[in-house]
Amino acid sequence: MNKGLRNFLIVIFSLFIFLKLTGMFTYYNVPSSSNEPNLPTNCYIFGSNLLKPKRNDFAYFKFSDSLDGYTIVKRLIALPGDRLECKKGNYFVNEKNVDKDLNLRFSYVIDNVSFGQLKPFFEGDDGFEYYPISKDSIFTFLDNDFVSKFPLKLKRHVSTEKSNLFKGIFSKSKTWDLNNFGPITIPEGKYFFSGDNRENSIDSRYRGFVDEKEIKGTLLFKL
Repeated sequence: MNKGLRNFLIVIFSLFIFLKLTGMFTYYNVPSSSNEPNLPTNCYIFGSNLLKPKRNDFAYFKFSDSLDGYTIVKRLIALPGDRLECKKGNYFVNEKNVDKDLNLRFSYVIDNVSFGQLKPFFEGDDGFEYYPISKDSIFTFLDNDFVSKFPLKLKRHVSTEKSNLFKGIFSKSKTWDLNNFGPITIPEGKYFFSGDNRENSIDSRYRGFVDEKEIKGTLLFKL
């Protein structure tokens, strides 16, 4: 390797280290399916702390409850002062459906015959998850776009599970659950994040609001 090329590579490597250490440009692997289908399992995301996230942006952060030290990526749903409501797993912010144009993933309970017709569409798809819940029924997760085009009519399963961790929201009403709650007003300096795989995401419904200081950057692109 000639001296000029070596010096050029040293400069590029040093610049990359500098950008990563300062957070100006960094990357993470996404190991879970909590943001499927829009951030596939095991994809890489690239982001920057120079860009402040807007509503519906993906951002990476640490949860304010300090249960772990992991950096997590989710979609920003509501900002300080926003009026947030959840209806059957869809979010309404300031009375506007912010999920309207998103391809989200929800859970379904289907019979074995329908599952037999559905399963061939997902051969080789590592992100496809399903669980038998009885001898006649399967629990699975499907994207809105797929369900809208599938020839059989499928009925969503809307969980009424309560969150034990996020008592700040769910202790306010005995009728509220993870898919139906609000309206609530997001406190100053707090943010509400959620995964796109709505029935398979440990997000602000479980872990609580995210402090502004814990937001590390905004997604620029994925690979």
